[in-house]
Amino acid sequence: MVLRITQNILLNNALRDISRNAISLNEYREKLSTGKELNRPSDDPAAFLRILPLRNDIESVKRFQQNAVLSRDILNTASSGFQDAADIMSEARKIAVQGANGTLSQTDRDTLASQVNQLLKQMVGIANSKLGDRYLFSGAKTSTQAFTLTDNEKATFVKYNGANQGVSLSIAPGLEVEVHTPGDQLFMKANRSGIQFTGNTGVKAGTGASSGRGQAFLRISQTGFSNLPTGISAGSSETTALGNLAYTISMGPPNTISVGGGTPVTFDNTSTDLQIQTSAGDSVFLDLSAYTGASVSGTLTSEGKMTWDGGGTYTNIDFSSTNLHVKNDTKGEILAVDATSIVRTGTEMISFKGTYDAFNSLVALRDLLQNKGGLSGGEQAKQLTALIGEIDKVGELVLESLRNIGAKSANLDTTKDRMGRLELSMDAALSRDEDVDLSEVILKMTQRDTSYQASLQVGARVISTSLLDFLR
Repeated sequence: MVLRITQNILLNNALRDISRNAISLNEYREKLSTGKELNRPSDDPAAFLRILPLRNDIESVKRFQQNAVLSRDILNTASSGFQDAADIMSEARKIAVQGANGTLSQTDRDTLASQVNQLLKQMVGIANSKLGDRYLFSGAKTSTQAFTLTDNEKATFVKYNGANQGVSLSIAPGLEVEVHTPGDQLFMKANRSGIQFTGNTGVKAGTGASSGRGQAFLRISQTGFSNLPTGISAGSSETTALGNLAYTISMGPPNTISVGGGTPVTFDNTSTDLQIQTSAGDSVFLDLSAYTGASVSGTLTSEGKMTWDGGGTYTNIDFSSTNLHVKNDTKGEILAVDATSIVRTGTEMISFKGTYDAFNSLVALRDLLQNKGGLSGGEQAKQLTALIGEIDKVGELVLESLRNIGAKSANLDTTKDRMGRLELSMDAALSRDEDVDLSEVILKMTQRDTSYQASLQVGARVISTSLLDFLR
């Protein structure tokens, strides 16, 4: 049986060929215009299962690299700040050495103290460094100013306002770098190692723990007497002797009184402000003008109080306490003292060993230069010399922080380079599955175009055939 080829069959075949060649030509045109071998999952489902994870991995690597760039900017700014902080501590040391020169006058030291005060403000400014709208050393509280400086007649101190937790950025799978470190860990490191009192009041460190930092001044003053015999009261002048003092009154004539083992002193009804010295050379002022009693011996107590926040808070002295807590409400700190050996009034300079930091070391230097403790010239120079050692330790801590930042930066650069190489490797793998071979696609597109044009010409001849062509 012979198959009869009708005009309709020829027409349908021509249209089918034109459509097939057009579709094929369009596929290669799309590949050439997008540069992608695969433009939809249906093009090659198996290949797409490989491509999608690769794309996600590449995006993750790009985010790691972006984090690395941001981390580098933050660490560079922090490093610059610590370099300036190191310069400040170096300058402070030079001033301390100059101030310890015993030939300087107090006016000269006051001038040096003014310079230190400016260094303190610069250090606080460095600690409050920002990058954009973020504070570098506030830990997780990047929108909060890291440190505030309080400077008044009662106290000078710096308070940390940031968080105790830092902020880290991921720079590689399973690897993070801390970029916002809590500032108190950098600028206010402490390794408490005891308390030193510089003075002659007799006060000692208590058996309990103290929370003070750096340097402070403890002022001890007399408040009155207890256990005085009837007819005896406090004189008008300031008594310097403190504590339990044995006394002996001998009624004469002449009438005499001795206190604290000192030389007996005569008195009569005009002795309203009698000075009596103890065996240690301290003074007790009493009013004996109304005393008419008999000879007697006993123990009186010269009461006292102490403060180390410039008079903001006073604590009465308990001369039997080995662990008397003296509060500093301005700073919120505690000083534990042994009051059993306090024998006189005066000002004690307190040094909390191992707690000097980038701020309170400068405050201590300024206050020593200004001689706020009322030290003698020789003692002032001695304490300035001792402070040089503490300033050196702080300077080393600042350099340690700078070195740590440098180590982070070096690790960051290495990791960033590794992520860059990993991205290139992933891009190459993705390109093998996804990108077109331009020369091959152009060749095939040319072939499809030739086929398409040929099918159009053939189709045109088939379509143009009419009934008249068969009636010839």
